[in-house]
Amino acid sequence: MNGAAFRSEEVVVGQEPFLLQGTLTVPVGTGPFPGVVLVQGSGPHDRDERIGPNTPFKDVAEGLSTCGIAVLRYDKRTFRYKDRFAGGISIDEEVVLDAVSAMGVLKTNRAVDATRVFVAGHSLGALLAPEIAHRSAPVAGAVLLAPPGRPMWQLIPAQLRYLGVPAEQIALIEKEAEPLKSGTASSGTFLGVPMAYWKDLDSRDGVGMARKLQRPILIMQGERDYQVTEEDLATWRRGLAQVDGVDVVTVPGSNHLFIHGEGKSGPAEYSVPGHVDARVIEKLCSFFLSARE
Repeated sequence: MNGAAFRSEEVVVGQEPFLLQGTLTVPVGTGPFPGVVLVQGSGPHDRDERIGPNTPFKDVAEGLSTCGIAVLRYDKRTFRYKDRFAGGISIDEEVVLDAVSAMGVLKTNRAVDATRVFVAGHSLGALLAPEIAHRSAPVAGAVLLAPPGRPMWQLIPAQLRYLGVPAEQIALIEKEAEPLKSGTASSGTFLGVPMAYWKDLDSRDGVGMARKLQRPILIMQGERDYQVTEEDLATWRRGLAQVDGVDVVTVPGSNHLFIHGEGKSGPAEYSVPGHVDARVIEKLCSFFLSARE
């Protein structure tokens, strides 16, 4: 990326006692600029959404700021304060509250056009992006990068089958998930996480929220993504088929991190250094620069 095309400044997101450090990249030139908040997937991610040697959110932020868009990314609460959530956490606490706060921080920055502020989420963040947009209204639009379209009790066993996990192990996980599937979960855990968390996640209707948003929406899916697949994308296509202003784009060769590769995708690929596909950055730039509040 051309570092001379933007500057970076440190910002603070969230409320006491969960203040979060973040980075705002701002294009060099005369603003105000369109702005976007990046929201990570599940897990205790830092602001760059670092996975192994890869930093997809840093790639996206610096790529977008090079083409004229201000970008705010921040450390997740579960990254900065991971020791405080041993007893469980809600979806609001993990993702939504801090994302809404970040949208507010972005809107009040003098370099940003508050009428052209977007939310862009990846994976879990993509599922929740329409809700974050609603709770941050008014917004100019939303981007959903690899949004899940199936409940986790269905998605996780599918991932394990893809990875060749023995059938008996998958059967045990599916048995553990049965209370979620039947809607009878009241206590216990699934994959070591309290059932209350999974029930909260199951209650979030990303497609329904997107249907109500009435703002431009861009959905992107990597064609080599084994974690969130075409089956998930089909849920969004069906749910938003009658909604205006929705653009669905698949990226040949891209994995779940939107990094290009060849052959069958798998976890080992995330340990290989790479960068977000330039085609993804170009499409995002086009969307943010053309959409209007």
